[in-house]
Amino acid sequence: MKTLRIVSADMGTAESLQTMLIRSKQFRVLPILRDGRELLERYMEERTDVLLIDLELPGIDGLEIVEAVCALPVLRRPLLFVMAGEGTATVLESVGDEIAYCFLKPLDPKKVAAQLYTLTRGEMPAVQPDYGYVEYLVTRTLFSLGVPPHLQGYHLLREAIMLVNCADHPARLSIMKDIYPATARLCGTSVSMAEHAMRHAIECAWMRADINTIQTFFGYTVEAHRDTPSNSAFIYMVADRVRMRLDSSWGEGSSLRGEALRA
Repeated sequence: MKTLRIVSADMGTAESLQTMLIRSKQFRVLPILRDGRELLERYMEERTDVLLIDLELPGIDGLEIVEAVCALPVLRRPLLFVMAGEGTATVLESVGDEIAYCFLKPLDPKKVAAQLYTLTRGEMPAVQPDYGYVEYLVTRTLFSLGVPPHLQGYHLLREAIMLVNCADHPARLSIMKDIYPATARLCGTSVSMAEHAMRHAIECAWMRADINTIQTFFGYTVEAHRDTPSNSAFIYMVADRVRMRLDSSWGEGSSLRGEALRA
């Protein structure tokens, strides 16, 4: 189990995130620190696998902490995540290669916890699209497919698709070992109930969605009025559709990219 420490001046958000991480049982979470100097003094005694550092800290600038951590020998260096507000792009120009991911404020503890779980499974790019923009695209896609938003399965499918979109290597995720357990934890249900609720939501969508929309998303891999895709096929095909939309968005110009990063 990886050891994680949060360094943040915003104790309310940090404590909420700490609670989510402890509930996930994927990390051993050390006490929250509010002072960067204390982190640097204690790090050698309490080595940490993962650090989440707020760049806006009292006493010592968060960027100084990042630079100090990056100066450690590779074998003693933790996986480094940062939290930042406006001006993030400028900050990342100097240390972007050393940061696993930058979370943009304001943070949603539930989503950050899910991302940390996903991103610490393997190698990650230095910068990824903001999670809020991914959520917007996933929500819009599920709506176009006719998934009823009042169903629990709708929320489970949305979380599952976003987890897949956050993964650096989505094909390595197992529907039974990774996706169901993670989404069940996030939505406060069991794995078996998560699987059943997703299946019910997909079946409801299949009865409501336009045939042309279904064929646009799923081609002729399924027949619109006879077969519904499996949970995993639905999640991965929608996630792939969202990923293609993200890729095309990044190509539309820096203004859209900046808008997404500020979402």
